[in-house]
Amino acid sequence: MYQPNAGDLTVSTPFRLPTYQPDRLCHILLGDYAAVVGAINQMEVLRYCDRIAWLDPIPTGRSGEYISLMSRRIAPQE
Repeated sequence: MYQPNAGDLTVSTPFRLPTYQPDRLCHILLGDYAAVVGAINQMEVLRYCDRIAWLDPIPTGRSGEYISLMSRRIAPQE
């Protein structure tokens, strides 16, 4: 079971989750800077999304950790 560190509870970051929209799928990458950028680049190589669709990675406030987000429209379910 996940046990938060005391420092995890006091971290403040300017990042806010996007507003929920049922026709969109939101991808969140969380990790060190190189891993986040590498994953974004790999998804572009696979033609899943464009690199520019992602927010620039921003620090979470925890040591060496970054977050990036991409939102894309999904087809309606029939």
